[in-house]
Amino acid sequence: MMTREELRANVDGIAFMTVTPFHENGEVDYDGYRENVRFLVSKIKENPCKCTITPCGSNGEFPHLTDDEQKEIIRICVEEVDGAVPVVAGTGRASTKRTIEISRYAQSVGADGVQVILPYYFVPTVDGMLEHYKLLADELDIGMVIYNNPAFSGSWIKPAQMKKLIELTGDKIVAVKENTPHLMLFNGMAKALKGTGVKLLSGFGEQWYAYQFPWGADGLATPFGNFFPEYPIGFKKAADQYDFAAMREWLARMDRYYAFVGKIGAARGDTGMLDKPGGNIYGEGNVRFGVIKEAMNLMGLHGGDMRAPLKLHMTDDERAELKDILRELQLL
Repeated sequence: MMTREELRANVDGIAFMTVTPFHENGEVDYDGYRENVRFLVSKIKENPCKCTITPCGSNGEFPHLTDDEQKEIIRICVEEVDGAVPVVAGTGRASTKRTIEISRYAQSVGADGVQVILPYYFVPTVDGMLEHYKLLADELDIGMVIYNNPAFSGSWIKPAQMKKLIELTGDKIVAVKENTPHLMLFNGMAKALKGTGVKLLSGFGEQWYAYQFPWGADGLATPFGNFFPEYPIGFKKAADQYDFAAMREWLARMDRYYAFVGKIGAARGDTGMLDKPGGNIYGEGNVRFGVIKEAMNLMGLHGGDMRAPLKLHMTDDERAELKDILRELQLL
């Protein structure tokens, strides 16, 4: 297990978010998850990079896991990674009590840190938000990544409040995973974190990181480690070298995939009420998780199904198109 100082030095690279595979009957495919983690770790060893691996984040469909399932996925991830890279486990729940319980479990099985989304459903006051993380910090020795995701939590910790939270929790917070789609607000968070030692991660992945790293993003979170880790690794290395041509080449290479995800979402309608300045990045049924899983299935990995109520039933034509995209990416 890494110290908080060691984690802080490693958290500003690529945060690989792993999916949780489910069988057709809705049960967790634990054996499949083991193989998926082994695949990712092997790719990281082939293409060394500064990175972390996160089980049970949004891509892991954590709200639809029981506490026991979440704990087992975390345990398996730590076991399979075996110290190769830091594991930052997703442990956020709506209540402080359950968040502390799962976070303490993650620490007990060897996770190097925890990623904790803001409390959701009931939105706390500023004081309640600060107390939530202060109580958690008091119970942990490992580092915390604050997952500031307004679309999923219905709330957002503002830059001045984040700075106060960092002061309240000592050196427990190692990074903020920021999911505001507004560049000026993102820049405000970058300014607030400057000099604190806390790293700033672009939560929306490669496309948004291209805009956000000049504004202060230190690293990025990505789902592509599940089937195409070479993409975020190559893209991040290009950004680190300020090689904008290479960054554009990587993004252009993925244009067809992104367009496919948008088309899949648009065809299925949207029940959400939140404004979507980021377009499909915010949802349309969150089918993007299902596209990732189907890509994994086509590659012989274990994406499995999504767990209800998240469902994506691809047509044969859609599956054939995705297969062609994967061939174009030389993944098949």
